[in-house]
Amino acid sequence: MKALLSAILLITFSHLCFSQQTYAPAAPLPAKNLGIYGRGLYPGNDTTYRLLKHSGFNTLLLSSFYIHANGDLYSGDSHQPIIHNGKWVGDSSYVRRVTGLKRKSSISRIEILLEGRWYGQPPNTFDFIRDWYDPSKTVPGIVTGIGEQSTLYNICRVLKEVLGADAFCIDDESVYDSPSIIAMGKIAAKLNMHMTLCPYKGYAYWGSILKASDVNVVDALYLQCYDGGVKNEIKDWVEALKPKQPIYPVFMVRGSFSTCDTYKGSKSVTEIKTQLKGFKNDYPGISGAAIWQMEDLKSFVKMGCAVKEPTSGNAKSVARFLSQLKKTLKSEL
Repeated sequence: MKALLSAILLITFSHLCFSQQTYAPAAPLPAKNLGIYGRGLYPGNDTTYRLLKHSGFNTLLLSSFYIHANGDLYSGDSHQPIIHNGKWVGDSSYVRRVTGLKRKSSISRIEILLEGRWYGQPPNTFDFIRDWYDPSKTVPGIVTGIGEQSTLYNICRVLKEVLGADAFCIDDESVYDSPSIIAMGKIAAKLNMHMTLCPYKGYAYWGSILKASDVNVVDALYLQCYDGGVKNEIKDWVEALKPKQPIYPVFMVRGSFSTCDTYKGSKSVTEIKTQLKGFKNDYPGISGAAIWQMEDLKSFVKMGCAVKEPTSGNAKSVARFLSQLKKTLKSEL
């Protein structure tokens, strides 16, 4: 009888131990982090992914992704959901391309950019994160809270399990509800993921998230230095937030908004070099920078900007453009 009871207890204990899913640790930030945002990569093509693998950039931030009212996750490049009812329903070739990114590649870290509404768009991503993170709330068709059965947890879980994502990046430009984003950091921790922040304004909001978050989970800030953040000075953010995490400036290239000219803070490679050099003087500890975004590099080349507007740069191929940007960023870090 005692032997039978011991066996039952052992089986029960084993079940409890092994029924919990464990996840591989997320990739840490590279010592010198060169990031590039990747709009236009869903489902993408093999040629573009090969370019990224050999680009010399080491962090790819796949963008942009939106949560809808029914709990589905959409890519900004698709009119169909990629996650539905907590399961991957997206393009299989995209999964193959993304999961192959780190093989024989300069890419060592993959982040998912969660983007929200702007310019009067209807509610999405961060509206719903705010409305769903509290388990005491009832939302039809949604499992609220941040537990393992919750809608929010399962969106993040699929990104981890299916795409092998190391982090999700928060680009909130409208809702600014810090408790819900702090809760998202707790989901990241459960999944052995990181969470990064992508501000363009709002010291108090982003600072409150940093103060309430584990520095080993929320491990970086990507500061937008274009469009609404075109006047951002990195020294001001360092002084205001005093973060333990690194702050990386994000630059927008010429070719953005379908123009070779400077628009909303877009810059040539030479202009990026000048601004980054100034940031380095103001923030000697700077250890990385990022480029917004791969689709704009392609646009620059397709429009023939090197010929049409020589002051915008001289790259006549995407590979050349990537190489110039990599060398420029590395030279000033």
